[in-house]
Amino acid sequence: MQRLQCDVLVIGAGLAGVWAAARAKELAPSVILVDIARVGKSGKSAFSGAGILCPEPSDDMDVWHKEISEKGQYLNDQDWVRIVLEEQPARLKDMGDWGLTFERDEKGKVVRHVGLNHVTTRITTVDSLEMLGVMRKRLENTGVTLLERVMITGLATSDGNLPTAGSVVGAVGFHTRTGEGFAINAGATVVASGSTVFLWGTGEGIAQGYRAGADVSNMEFARCFDEMGFEDRYIGVHLNTYQRLGMRLFNRAGERFMERYLPDLKERGKREDLGLAIVCEGMQGRGPIHIDLTHLDKDTINKLYTLPTTRLMVNTMKDEGIDFRKGPVKYVVTSGPVCMVCGGIRVNIFGEASLPGLYAAGEASGMPAHGTYSVGGVNLASCCVGGYRAGEYAARYARENGRKPVVDAQARHLIREATRPLKATSGIKPDQLFDEIHTYLSPARIAVFRDADSIDGVLGRIREWKAKLRTIKANDVHDLVKANKLPSYLQCTELVFRGSAVREETRANNIRIDFPYKDNINWLQWVVQSNGGKETARSTQVPVPLYRYPAKPKEYARVPANLPFKKNPEFRIQNPEGRVG
Repeated sequence: MQRLQCDVLVIGAGLAGVWAAARAKELAPSVILVDIARVGKSGKSAFSGAGILCPEPSDDMDVWHKEISEKGQYLNDQDWVRIVLEEQPARLKDMGDWGLTFERDEKGKVVRHVGLNHVTTRITTVDSLEMLGVMRKRLENTGVTLLERVMITGLATSDGNLPTAGSVVGAVGFHTRTGEGFAINAGATVVASGSTVFLWGTGEGIAQGYRAGADVSNMEFARCFDEMGFEDRYIGVHLNTYQRLGMRLFNRAGERFMERYLPDLKERGKREDLGLAIVCEGMQGRGPIHIDLTHLDKDTINKLYTLPTTRLMVNTMKDEGIDFRKGPVKYVVTSGPVCMVCGGIRVNIFGEASLPGLYAAGEASGMPAHGTYSVGGVNLASCCVGGYRAGEYAARYARENGRKPVVDAQARHLIREATRPLKATSGIKPDQLFDEIHTYLSPARIAVFRDADSIDGVLGRIREWKAKLRTIKANDVHDLVKANKLPSYLQCTELVFRGSAVREETRANNIRIDFPYKDNINWLQWVVQSNGGKETARSTQVPVPLYRYPAKPKEYARVPANLPFKKNPEFRIQNPEGRVG
């Protein structure tokens, strides 16, 4: 087991992680950034649409604040909304000074546009790989230590216990090529390892923080729909770009059905709105769905083939005979039933978790500015601003408090548990258990339309799946990585459904068909979950402090939820086993 020391340890090299490391290095002598893959090429940020919220001094920030809060259904932390709007221009300027290219008009002004759910707010679009490449170069120039291809499997604590009555003092993991163990002792630790997207990211940082004793919140708003897919074999990220250009969706009958679901925004709605509509169309027998861009003029549609966000995918499809310029393309929603953006480790405005020495940023922190999910671009802006703040205050904490040692027995135990599947002589493969979990959770009746019975059913199956974790066999280190993703995915899934059981209303992605209304009387509250030891979850409801927030609901009432089958008495489920993904 290799042992390392630093002032600040940052886990995860997406946009939040690289920002945390960059800022921490300005204040602390030694910073280690550890990532499961290669810094600059990994994580959701590398494959994001790179649509970043782009406020400018001339914008009316009160109007922007109101739109974000309203579309986050007033569950936003509005202190975070204000901070993101105030500090994001400086973060964009920093990246520009370091070499990031922005799309500009003929006058040299940064091009801003509407995308996912925008009315007043605006985003700018950059090349996501160039963005992370610029940040990597910044880290190298300032002397941040990059520890690549190391998977963190657990947080280390000052008393050697999980959950801890002490503080977080670093992390433990293994090299994803060699299997070598690592124990990293840090004065402060920043979790920036993203959220859950099935087999893409499995919420390791969130689960590890929860096991250590950190509070998590908003887990029930995990969305069921993540990226879009084309022709059943291509994952089409960068939804913002298609929306920006003017995509339209049609069902099998040739109807532009989004006019029924979102008459104002139509296809520019949030992912969950689009996904819910697509699932409902399919469940009523009106699938498959097609995306159509042929109504666009030549110059506009050609942008799809030249913009850095989409050119690789669409040109690959064109080479295989699928061309958006020639006709509609089959469109599906992809991913599993637990894809989180708005749920994670609960942090204050300094990025501090409820455990001393632990910080979180990006999707691992639940994006508190988002609420239930507001508008596109808040994700990456929160990564910039939240990462910067977490890095700064983690460095200040380390400077003030020094570094407590890692408990050797705990480090060795965590390494033994992480590598145990390699020593198994028999058992099931990680992929088999992942497939079993996904098959059970994917039907829309479980993933999308929940009630008390279906939630209890999921929680019962989770207990069975957790028992199977002891029977996992890894044939090599690649399998070992998958084996170590499973416990985190199951932990996050459990937190999602436990949170949904508590929230007895329908709001955003928490669709409770046994509570088919949005309740602004009783449920303008955050559901906070804590680890009570022996995997015992405690849930508390924390009122949103609207009394001191500038944006408030128009009314405090309980109103029917905006569900398609509630609005349409002719709604019939013809395909109850319709699956998500």
